[in-house]
Amino acid sequence: KATVSVLYWSPKRRQKKMNPYVQQHQQPNRELQQQMMNWFNFVDKDRSGKVDVKELQVALQQAGLRFSMMSCNMLLRLFDGSQTGTVNFQEFTNLYGWVQQKQMSYMHFDRDRSGFLDMQETHNALIHAGYNLDQHAFYAAVRVYDPDHNGRMSMTEYVGLCAFLQIATNTFVSFDTQRSGNVTMNLNQFIYAAAQCK
Repeated sequence: KATVSVLYWSPKRRQKKMNPYVQQHQQPNRELQQQMMNWFNFVDKDRSGKVDVKELQVALQQAGLRFSMMSCNMLLRLFDGSQTGTVNFQEFTNLYGWVQQKQMSYMHFDRDRSGFLDMQETHNALIHAGYNLDQHAFYAAVRVYDPDHNGRMSMTEYVGLCAFLQIATNTFVSFDTQRSGNVTMNLNQFIYAAAQCK
């Protein structure tokens, strides 16, 4: 079954898995922030105050989320406001909150509680998330994030797919200055846009 969790870290030992976002109503915000800070500091091995893509992958693995390096890179780029290839604590917190939202959506649309989304469930979840793709775009995107081609999306595959679609949307919007929903671009612009989505 799909679960949502994060590890709380203390300086001395690893504590049990919990979900600070689900627990917000039970805990003061200051305590929640401290738990997130402990987690951030644990993976920030060089004490730079920032987390790079490798450290982000480790952090997400500690939360039970085994993302590929490609998906971690996309997640990082979504929240890397300084475009330095790293995220600070606030960006890390925002990133994990975004992942939590996608996880909650995933579980909501996993109607049969199989721990996977079939193609119809994936399509419904993406529409609910605001990604209204036609049939060709949908299957092309799913094909990339369903590497075993079994027609089912795991939690991490789905979140990775959402990260890709959000980056693609952001890139498109940067060209669609008139907000018409259509863009015209030359080859160089197309290559630039495609590279932004990798």
